[in-house]
Amino acid sequence: MRKLNQWRKLFRFKFTREMIALWKHALQPFLIFELVYKLLTIVVFLPVLSVLFNKILDWGDFNAIANFDLLRFVFSRYGLISIVVMAPIAFLLIYTEFAVLIYIAYYGALGKTARIRAVLQQVLIRLPRVWRFGTLGTILYLLLLFPLLDVGFGASLLPGIQIPNFITGELMKTGSGIALLSAVGFVIFILNLVSIYALPILVLEKSERFWPAMKKSARLFWRSKWSLIKVMIEWFLLTVIAGLIIVGMIFGIVLFFAYESLSEVWTGFLLSTLVSVGLYGLSLLFTPLFISFITCLYRRYSDPNDIDPSLRKLDRHSSLRGARTQLFVKRNRSKLVTFLLAVLIAISWGITTVWNTIGEPPDDFVIMAHRGDIRSGVENTMEAFEGAIRAEADLIELDLLQTKDGKLAVIHDTNLKRLAGRNVNVYDLTLEELQKIPLSENGFIGHVPSFEEVLQVLQGRIKLNVELKIHGQEDSNYVKTFVDTVRRYQAEQDIIVQSVEYDIVQDVKDMAPDLKVGYVIFATLSPKLHSFRADFFVIEESFVNAGRIASAKLAGRPLYVWTVNSTDAVQHFYTLGVDGIITDITSDARQVINELMEPILKVGF
Repeated sequence: MRKLNQWRKLFRFKFTREMIALWKHALQPFLIFELVYKLLTIVVFLPVLSVLFNKILDWGDFNAIANFDLLRFVFSRYGLISIVVMAPIAFLLIYTEFAVLIYIAYYGALGKTARIRAVLQQVLIRLPRVWRFGTLGTILYLLLLFPLLDVGFGASLLPGIQIPNFITGELMKTGSGIALLSAVGFVIFILNLVSIYALPILVLEKSERFWPAMKKSARLFWRSKWSLIKVMIEWFLLTVIAGLIIVGMIFGIVLFFAYESLSEVWTGFLLSTLVSVGLYGLSLLFTPLFISFITCLYRRYSDPNDIDPSLRKLDRHSSLRGARTQLFVKRNRSKLVTFLLAVLIAISWGITTVWNTIGEPPDDFVIMAHRGDIRSGVENTMEAFEGAIRAEADLIELDLLQTKDGKLAVIHDTNLKRLAGRNVNVYDLTLEELQKIPLSENGFIGHVPSFEEVLQVLQGRIKLNVELKIHGQEDSNYVKTFVDTVRRYQAEQDIIVQSVEYDIVQDVKDMAPDLKVGYVIFATLSPKLHSFRADFFVIEESFVNAGRIASAKLAGRPLYVWTVNSTDAVQHFYTLGVDGIITDITSDARQVINELMEPILKVGF
């Protein structure tokens, strides 16, 4: 019976009702401020910061910079200048947005509607004291710790920080890697929970130091921990219900109005536009919703006497006197204008987003099997390569490392611990010794093939994308050995070459101009790819955007994305207009591309 009463209390949605009461007073100022601030971010803040950052890159001659060279930039004086100049600016802009939203939420919780102009003036007046907070700690919290949580809400300028998929993908292949990722994620989550009240404390109280605010936040978190859990469950249920309703409405609209009258392409475009408009409309509310959430809990568990007494007369109660005698339209003019402005911006943003995610699909979309088909055998083995052919891959992407005796082995890891359970390095073994060690992965058993063996078996059956990797113990003939092997088998037209090492890319181009050589980019600051000397580009999916795709197309060089391991991502990059993907799900990717190309083929027929 007691448990039943607890569940009844949960489904009363008490906190949600409290939030609705708050939003009755805060919705309009929330929307007006977020619309204006996001517009300023798009039109002013981001362009100014971008121009400033590109100028710093120009001064240091860092326009063509990627991968490991990024460290050179970070530790150069220009990297230091960019951090010293841009981090404080970004921090102040982000803090200002959060502070205004906290004031609005606080007054909403008091049953009052805050005046945006007065709130903004108050924030700007108190802004100089921000530098007394303990700037480093506050900057690390706002620009690093909070973004790492990556929960879909934050300030307009808040950077999206996540571990690149190629790193998480490799870590997920081992038990220790999974444990490490889980531990890091848990620590980030706990630190964000413990510091959840730090911003309201800094904004609403007289506290002028970040670390004492953190300590107080930790105490408040511990007192409110059960309320946080209840609210999370409550909001999870509401989110599921709301999501189902919204998805149902969107599909209903499309099916009712467009299914019979529009083509499949335009139906898809309309659906994408509606989804984008809906997402943008919700994005205007995500951050105010989060701020309202923590402000309500802060107000519930903190001492009212801690609130700075100077925070007065920021509501507009007096300005609403006599409003009842006005006509409805006049009384609600500002609300109507806000609503129409929000709708127009949401529609414009939605259409722009759809157009930015729809490029010109290539005539020949290339699917490369990442280390072969790992559903058929151990990666980089003949069994995986045969599986890739059966899965209808266009190319097989494979890795080369040099052995102790200077020969070329097809293997990715320098150390054999992951695939063979032996703590031994490739460069400490001859090719013959390496091939005697059995590899195991996903229940398959295999052996390391030599590059020559792969050419002998696969030449003429499928093209290869050969990645030249280094372990630091190669001899000076590494690239020459590779080029000589290719020429000996006359395989120049059957392979392309790539490397994450820019020096190797240049060495191969100089030594074998007839080979197509690509640059593998896992991180870059360069908006224009033509700055790099390469025949094609292979870019980690986190760094692929419409600008870089356009830059590659203008330079006439193919752009491939790695490693694309979901069918949604396959469809996304196809519609975005890239030339191909490297994937672990070759057969699934082929099926998706065939389905996407089918309407085009029908129209062409």
